[in-house]
Amino acid sequence: MPARRCFILYYVPQAARSQIVPPWIAFMRQISAVLILMAMFLLLVGSRFKASDGDKLASVSRLTVRKVQSAMPPAVSVVAPMDALRREMPTHADDAVRARLAADKRFVGVEFKVTAEGNVVTLRGVVPDARVKRLAVGVAENTVGVEKVVDELAVPAE
Repeated sequence: MPARRCFILYYVPQAARSQIVPPWIAFMRQISAVLILMAMFLLLVGSRFKASDGDKLASVSRLTVRKVQSAMPPAVSVVAPMDALRREMPTHADDAVRARLAADKRFVGVEFKVTAEGNVVTLRGVVPDARVKRLAVGVAENTVGVEKVVDELAVPAE
């Protein structure tokens, strides 16, 4: 018995199915349009065409460009996620260090106070041990935009 393939699909109402184009189909359309354009170019270059055929070539290339542009997503749908991501990225050194320390699982439950003057970042707070202190300073030192880290982290005496 041949192996059966199973695909998990999400429910889309019948009326909306014709409007939704999965990303891989849009990508395949782009690839096929480029391949068609290359094939036409090779066919025309390989054949003996006259200078008067330039108008025909220009009309075919305009048609191909329209087809490629219709297959590609609109510029807004491509640029919008990048703009949103750019707005969310930290621009100051202290924001970048704060975001990296908050995202790191090794520092769960540790409170850091991060301040900066220019590209010099100061770390303050109480850490459980010297290892966590070294890790936090290392993360801060390896953050883009940080030139120097002032370590004011305290380790409780045991």
